[in-house]
Amino acid sequence: MSIRITATADRRYGTNSYLVEDEDTKDAVVIDANFEPEQMVRLIRERGVTVRAILLTHTDVDHVAGLAELLQSLGPVPVAVHDAERAVILEGKPLRSEFAIASPPIGNVVSLEEGKPFKAGSLEFEVLHTPGHSPGGVTLRIGDALFTGDALFAGSVGRSDFRNSDGRALLHGIKTRLLTLPDDLTVYSGHGPATTIGQERRTNPFL
Repeated sequence: MSIRITATADRRYGTNSYLVEDEDTKDAVVIDANFEPEQMVRLIRERGVTVRAILLTHTDVDHVAGLAELLQSLGPVPVAVHDAERAVILEGKPLRSEFAIASPPIGNVVSLEEGKPFKAGSLEFEVLHTPGHSPGGVTLRIGDALFTGDALFAGSVGRSDFRNSDGRALLHGIKTRLLTLPDDLTVYSGHGPATTIGQERRTNPFL
């Protein structure tokens, strides 16, 4: 299987959305839905792929803001999220009291569960629960690519100063779920450039 990964970032928060496609079958998923979904819609059309699901690393507003617009363009594809944050999508409840921006409720919600592979067409992701930045934060692995959301960044880690964050859990998850993986895995974060597990193990000042 030949996997191609392309990122789009919004100008508001520099939040990354990713298109992950199987170049053989043209099946694809979108990971996270930033404030400029039109970039992703354009990319999907250019690549001529069929999006089988939208996967959410977590449900902070900058990662779900474009969801309704993406679904308008793509049709009712399933939206996959960890059960701890399911209500944010299903009922439109904001994840944070600090950013109380409600979003339209979305019906076709499926679960991302640790230890249970998530299949979308020919693509299959391993789900690692990496909470701490948010209760239902997950890292998604396919091949040698890791999508870490706002858990792990190049040179940094996610914020844990929100009411429903937990800094200890964040570092525990990174150290036990991510830093135990091979050095050459590429880390695609919620913000900023890609990095590798090895690079972060050696140089990340927060770890």
